[in-house]
Amino acid sequence: MKNGKPQGSAQPRLSRAQSGAFTALQLALIISLILMVAGAAYFLGFRPAQDAEEMAEPATTTNTPAPLLEPAIAAEPQAPAEETLLESPEPLPSEPMSPALPTLDESDNVVRDALAAIPLGTPGQQYLLSSNIVERTSSALYLMAQGDVPYKMIPIARPTTPFPISDNGLWVSADPLGFARYDSLSNWLRQIDVTAIFEALEWLIPLFREAWSFYGETPDAFDGAIINTLDSIIATPEVDLTEARLIRKEAVWIYEDPAIEALSPLQKQILRMGPDNALVVKAIAGQTRSIWLGAAN
Repeated sequence: MKNGKPQGSAQPRLSRAQSGAFTALQLALIISLILMVAGAAYFLGFRPAQDAEEMAEPATTTNTPAPLLEPAIAAEPQAPAEETLLESPEPLPSEPMSPALPTLDESDNVVRDALAAIPLGTPGQQYLLSSNIVERTSSALYLMAQGDVPYKMIPIARPTTPFPISDNGLWVSADPLGFARYDSLSNWLRQIDVTAIFEALEWLIPLFREAWSFYGETPDAFDGAIINTLDSIIATPEVDLTEARLIRKEAVWIYEDPAIEALSPLQKQILRMGPDNALVVKAIAGQTRSIWLGAAN
């Protein structure tokens, strides 16, 4: 067991196409080469013997006087037949070899190197400093797939001050001043190049699936959980929390509207960021979803 992960048999690797298999382009080039050789042999005079031979007719003797001989005209010299040069087909460009997939124990530096050229900001750099990057990421995704907020897995600390509330004497609601606490997170997300990150880590996705299986899930369920989590974020309703009444239940505030209170912790956290910041998070989720589905197709 490594870092609390359950032991299990190694997950089967995804099968790769055999490098020796003929592609349609290779087959077409081979057929073209055969036709070139056959055509060149025919036009250079290497024909079957039956085509080159002609049957001579029997000679007949007659008393016909010999015809007057005209002066012979010298035949113009013919240019020698140009030889057809057979050009060898250009070698096919070889596809770049994918680097060998590391083990989970070896993956930290591989992930750091893959993302080294991509600006990640201070939160992203802090996230990469700790070990077990793949396992922590899969754990965060697992919690988010359950609708929870992985505070302990991401480099975004909870605000140190309580969320401010507004009490007008009749009812209590969220104070819009509290939304500004998440502006820095929103600004950071705007600077993230989701496409570049995905392209850099796409070949390592089997490792994330392997870490995902530590939770008793099948590796194939990883992709579905990604889409479901993104769909949940995108589907977060647009609610003006300044108009949503809060009621006290023991030591915490809850929403009086059961529809809001029934939302997952992840969706309620997005709402607490404020409408402008929530739009940024949902836009990033939509972009990530499109990239993921585009790669799957």
